[in-house]
Amino acid sequence: MPDLTAEMKDMIEKEQCFIVTADKSGQPSAAPKGSMLVVDGRTLAYGELVGKQTYRNLLENPKVAVVVADRQALKGYRFMGRAELLSEGPIYDRFAEKFAQMGLPRPKAAVKIIVEEIYDLSVRNPGEKIC
Repeated sequence: MPDLTAEMKDMIEKEQCFIVTADKSGQPSAAPKGSMLVVDGRTLAYGELVGKQTYRNLLENPKVAVVVADRQALKGYRFMGRAELLSEGPIYDRFAEKFAQMGLPRPKAAVKIIVEEIYDLSVRNPGEKIC
């Protein structure tokens, strides 16, 4: 499994991330996820607040892509992996606390994403598989 670099972690922390999912028929959907964070060198997570199309897709199909880009630097990454919906435990509690501090309802789930592949989306090396 790949390890996220310091640059990747920093970009995820600072830039808007989008998650790409598909339902069981393959119909794609992309959505911004403002709570995306790095759990460890191989795991991303976010709090699913809305529980609409992305959530429904994840119930049917756990395959996901997370895309992040720094427009100023013309760099970005696509992280491919599998998602798991969590309704309890330390990752879920982390988002529940964060959302409560923001005056938001508890998340429908915490979505834990195990990164299996990483692709470079920079202007100099677009689409190249890193690992």
